[in-house]
Amino acid sequence: MIVLNQQGELIELDTGFRFSEVFFSLLNFVKTPSPDDALRCTNELQCELFYRDIMNYAFVDSHNQHLADGRIDLAAKNLNAINNLSLDHLTGLKNKEFLERKLLSLENEVYHGKLDDFSMIMCDLDSFKTINDEFGHSVGDDTLSLFGALLSETLRPSDFGYRYGGEEFLILLPNTNLENAVLVAERLRAVINERLQIGNYGLNQVTAYDLEKSKMLSDETNINDAFFLARDVTCSFGVANYLEHDQSAEALFDAADANLYIAKQNGRNRVSA
Repeated sequence: MIVLNQQGELIELDTGFRFSEVFFSLLNFVKTPSPDDALRCTNELQCELFYRDIMNYAFVDSHNQHLADGRIDLAAKNLNAINNLSLDHLTGLKNKEFLERKLLSLENEVYHGKLDDFSMIMCDLDSFKTINDEFGHSVGDDTLSLFGALLSETLRPSDFGYRYGGEEFLILLPNTNLENAVLVAERLRAVINERLQIGNYGLNQVTAYDLEKSKMLSDETNINDAFFLARDVTCSFGVANYLEHDQSAEALFDAADANLYIAKQNGRNRVSA
């Protein structure tokens, strides 16, 4: 398998252990960040995603050697280190550095004919500063954490979600044209609009809640312990497609950013493409 190394060079990975039971045991021991739902994903796809999206860090040679030598403890330590490097730990999504690596990897796949197309979704939580100002930064962190969980739950196994910074997020969708990318964004918008809320559980605790789960919980508990809505949380989305912007990552990013701005200007809680 050909991937990009840490210096941006194309290298070939040793795939001799890719589908071994030893490697699958490691994958089960150290869960990869995507896809989260293993039931929707075969072992082979899990392995493919792992090598393609995580082994780009400078652990490839030592990881393969540890497996060859039977040093499962060291191989597992490498997996943990790689996993930690790739994640934003507040949201559970991949981080900005990993986004840049993935974007470059997708461009190379399109250039070499291994990928037909891809799209980008840029999204931003609406009026997030007022959440911090009104409820405090701990509630703001709870909101970001739950947003990341809902994003991971809603995205398709083939899509990749990233925290770009603050309350801004990016999603890359391989083999997805603009029309289908808009459908993905609209599905995400609806989930956030319907489920991500800030409110009280009991008399004093204020935090972000998945309203769907809170409703189920309140049906089983005393009314004094029920969830009381204090504020909706919404998100705006800007969508753009790689092929429609001259196969330029910079133009793709600028277009998604511009469309996000349009969604904000047109009233927020909407998708623009």
